[in-house]
Amino acid sequence: MRKLFFLLMLIPMALAAQTNIFGYIHYDKVMKQMPEYLQANNEYSELKKRCDAEIARNEEELTRSYVAYLDGQNEFPEPILRKRQKELQQLVDKSVLFRGELQTWLAQAQDSLMTPVRAKLDDAISRVCMHNNLAYVIDIDNAAYKFINPNCGFDVTNAVLVTLGVVKEDEPAESDETNE
Repeated sequence: MRKLFFLLMLIPMALAAQTNIFGYIHYDKVMKQMPEYLQANNEYSELKKRCDAEIARNEEELTRSYVAYLDGQNEFPEPILRKRQKELQQLVDKSVLFRGELQTWLAQAQDSLMTPVRAKLDDAISRVCMHNNLAYVIDIDNAAYKFINPNCGFDVTNAVLVTLGVVKEDEPAESDETNE
């Protein structure tokens, strides 16, 4: 009985050793070659420029108010001085809040722009995995894999680029070192 159980346990291991059971990909490399990524990145850069210009305008307004406060500081009676200090503090608080809201909005905009790009790439990865009968794919750009045995895995980077139409099937894959 033990021998039979032992033999039954060895069969799946022997089958797994004969085929590639996982794939690995340079996810960032592939994504940066996609035309959709370039378009989304350009749109994000344009949004960021506009936000940076608005932040600069806001800071100029704050600086003008602060300079006006400093210029009249010695001439203002005490109640007006306190009122101006309070107004200046409110401007500073609004400026900090505005900057934070813009940073949050920019992060959401970037995520919104990149979501369809990632979805398209993930779909291509799924199709390549199903075609090559792989159990899973490892993103080696965003993980700390010190070694991947190419005899046990399959580099799907070029196959995904072909599936996306970024490179032609007969183009040689750029060589990347998998022992990172």
